[in-house]
Amino acid sequence: MSNAVCARRSALSVALGLLVSSWSLVTSAQEFTFDASEFEKKTFEFSGYLEQKEELLQLRGDSPAFQLAYPGETSRFELLRSTTTLELGGKLNLGDFVLDARAQGGQANDALASNTRELAVMEGGLRWSASPGLTFDLGKRVQRWGKGYAWSPVAMVERPRDANDPAASREGFVMATGEWTRSFSGPISAVSLTGLLVPTDGDMNADFGQTQDLNPAARLYLLAWDTDIDLMWRSQGARPESFGLDFSRNLSPALELHGEWARTLDASRNTVTASGVTSSERVVMDSYLLGVRYLTQGEVTWIAEYYRNGAGYSAQELSVYYQFLETALEPGAPATLASTARTVAQSGYARPNPGRDYLYLKASVSEPLDWVYGAASLTTMVNLNDHSYQITPEISYTGFANWELRGRLILLAGQAHTEFNEKTTSQRLEIYARYYF
Repeated sequence: MSNAVCARRSALSVALGLLVSSWSLVTSAQEFTFDASEFEKKTFEFSGYLEQKEELLQLRGDSPAFQLAYPGETSRFELLRSTTTLELGGKLNLGDFVLDARAQGGQANDALASNTRELAVMEGGLRWSASPGLTFDLGKRVQRWGKGYAWSPVAMVERPRDANDPAASREGFVMATGEWTRSFSGPISAVSLTGLLVPTDGDMNADFGQTQDLNPAARLYLLAWDTDIDLMWRSQGARPESFGLDFSRNLSPALELHGEWARTLDASRNTVTASGVTSSERVVMDSYLLGVRYLTQGEVTWIAEYYRNGAGYSAQELSVYYQFLETALEPGAPATLASTARTVAQSGYARPNPGRDYLYLKASVSEPLDWVYGAASLTTMVNLNDHSYQITPEISYTGFANWELRGRLILLAGQAHTEFNEKTTSQRLEIYARYYF
């Protein structure tokens, strides 16, 4: 369940509890009693959701992106897609040991493709609290490093989040983790050290890397001078060595400032010319992010982030790539060019955000215009190099018990040979209905 939904339901529960308690005191003058057993941790907890999503996609059917995504298909400009997702979660509390699992499966159907995902573990394992402040964990985990909202340059041991839906459920990696935490009095009030291993052997954690490595990594957390600070490191192994830091500080009750920086050593960077000549070089990549979160007196939350993608391509490099796609995928082009186009796309150009510099801006409000249980937001993402952009208005409603209804429209625009103008879709309407249990 999203943090926003949890917060609204928690607030509602507290309000109803206070109302009932006050009414009881007035009518019967009986003394209020607190039953601690109602808040004790249950031995077994079970939860999950069932979601149905309907999408209407406006396709760029005559674009190279469409031909790359749907090779051999006849051009079409509209597509209706239906997706069903089931997620189940369970937790077994056995004193110092906790066994948990979260599994997800689903099916997506449209006129061009049908995809069934068997129920598979997304996250889960065994956690042991060896002593106060010391825990060990073995299983599949999502680490969630970093302070960024849309992107996270320091997310060194996790799958990248979707900037279009940063709170979406993600799959973890199999890993072994140990964490030590201690509190202090003074300017440094808390310290936490996390060490982990992410083993790869060509089969386990195949998305992380194909070589046989343990891939150790570590994070040091400090709460110092009222500022959250993290120092991260990932060793060279299935992926290049990387290190970085992040911070978050509340400048006032309404204003928060956060940032991240990461450096990757000996990273591979692939490029292509308009004629299809590819090249690769080893470089040092620096990525960073700076953002603010501000709550206005009118209860509107603003999030603004600037993201520098060290692995990204300039506007000129992206333009050359799109020109190459047009040549490689036009009718009658040699099959070798089409093959090269797919290889080049997988080498980095087809990432969700392959550009170099981005601006993210989101304004959200709960219960706009006194719409109880409703929420609305407007999000803008801009490629600052080629000036293409994406705008996403969204509304949601949680007024029905255990239900969340959500709808959003994603609009993409830009000039020819720019990132958001060369996506497969020009706009997408999405409607969700999610039932929690």
